[in-house]
Amino acid sequence: MKKTTIAWILGAASVAASLPFAAQAYNAQEVLNSITASGLVAPQDLEKQYGYWTAKATQQDGNRAYVLVSDADGSLLAIRKAELGTTYPGASQVAAKLQALGYGQIKEVEFDDGFWEAKVRGANGIKQKLVLHPVSLDVLSQPGLPAPNPGAGAGSAILSAAQIHQLLTQAGYTHIHDLELDDGIWEADAINAQGFRVDLRIHPETGVVLREKLDD
Repeated sequence: MKKTTIAWILGAASVAASLPFAAQAYNAQEVLNSITASGLVAPQDLEKQYGYWTAKATQQDGNRAYVLVSDADGSLLAIRKAELGTTYPGASQVAAKLQALGYGQIKEVEFDDGFWEAKVRGANGIKQKLVLHPVSLDVLSQPGLPAPNPGAGAGSAILSAAQIHQLLTQAGYTHIHDLELDDGIWEADAINAQGFRVDLRIHPETGVVLREKLDD
């Protein structure tokens, strides 16, 4: 699947801002407008995952930043890697948080695309790869799956292609194609309700769209 790069240049200043409308699910254009209005330049790699829109952009001083925009309330956060461990939590704090939650064998704690990731073993002995919010350190999910807990058990049956197609249609997606089950996750290309071509990753058991990425 292809990834798009979107470059915009506008002005203003601030690394923390909110979208200027009521809380709702935001579309890609609204998020881009908010990012550029906050003073960030040339956002790229825009995608939606774990309840946030993420992108990379350049700050006015020339430093690159990871941008997270909440899809729930529009709040915006811009983080530079140099700020991790000082202004924002670092790897040691991530490991401590996971230990406090009951996870063991915590390995490969890394900051990637605006989120902390770590490989752990849950109380049930199952190995997991977790994604955490960069500031609150809330466990958002395993990549591709809903937020787990250390003792979580097996899930339900995987939905069929026809069921996934129906759920995507009900969610407002059209021109759904290249639908396939890849490593236990449904993937598809489609056009969203705002008319953008997108790559989708879909929960195999619930049909919930886990990630929406703009496509070329």
